[in-house]
Amino acid sequence: MNRRIALGFILTGLIATLLLVVYFLDQRVITYPSDFGNSAGNLHNGGLFFEMDGKVYFANPSDNDCLYSMDLDETNLKRLSSMRTKYISGANGFLYFYMDSTKKTGKTTGLGAATNQFGIYRCKINGRNQECLTRDFTGQMQLCGEYVYYQLQKQGGGTLEKIRVDKRDKKTVSTSEMISPVCYDNGVIYYTGVNSDHSIHAIDTHAGDRTYDVLSGHYFFPVVTGGYIYYLNGDSNYSLWRTNLFSGETEIVTSERVDNFTMDNQYIYYTYSNGLLSQLKRCDLDGGNQYILFQGVTNSLNLTSKYLYFKVYGNDDVMYHIPLDGSQIASVVTFK
Repeated sequence: MNRRIALGFILTGLIATLLLVVYFLDQRVITYPSDFGNSAGNLHNGGLFFEMDGKVYFANPSDNDCLYSMDLDETNLKRLSSMRTKYISGANGFLYFYMDSTKKTGKTTGLGAATNQFGIYRCKINGRNQECLTRDFTGQMQLCGEYVYYQLQKQGGGTLEKIRVDKRDKKTVSTSEMISPVCYDNGVIYYTGVNSDHSIHAIDTHAGDRTYDVLSGHYFFPVVTGGYIYYLNGDSNYSLWRTNLFSGETEIVTSERVDNFTMDNQYIYYTYSNGLLSQLKRCDLDGGNQYILFQGVTNSLNLTSKYLYFKVYGNDDVMYHIPLDGSQIASVVTFK
């Protein structure tokens, strides 16, 4: 064998090795114990919008709730799936979401093109490398460190499960009730009891999923931010309250009956429930400076850094948005 042929074999081997290295690096799922997904407020409202690294990933109501990406200003839309998605989260260049085939677009290319799919999925932010983590009918889910915690729906109830984002170490966390894992902060899941009470409890994910009590009462939809836990108080006509997690001091945020809410580090956005006089409102984190944003019964409140998105009761196929800077009033948005 002459030197030219030998050199050719060596170069071919090096190229093949390099391609294998690139392939395995492309398949690698990077995880950190500090990872977390979408905000609790958004996930309580279906997790339809999720912002990460200057992009928004969302369930497009103009295309049967298929998974899309876009820029923060709602430009450069790209379809990532052909099936309905919700509970969207992500970290480190990957997206995690629930997907099923109850609704699917007529277009059959891209992630989810095959039929009869359902379960929790992972993909890259460009829609590539689809992977089904668990093929189950699941409820709410959240990315908590290196695991996805999720509700497993069963006849007559359900359980709380978890699975590592690389599909390893699938475990049952609670068999006694179908706990919501969406309120996650600094390694702790805060949740409302389902069966024995409706108090707020916690799961320390960094201590073997140890559970402990937080607040006693009839409380719902906990959201933790800025050292406070916000929740609806069922003992007080479902008004919005907050408790300081360090001092234990409790105070009412608004005495109005609230159907649902989401929030950022500046404002709370909530639906004031009052029949035909219901309103979408905004207030400061302590309840001050209440402001009416929209007249009507609203739901599916989801925030990005630029917009509040919501739907009007009875019309799930239409999405509204309001710029957070107050530059425009609420209007219908069509993502096409």
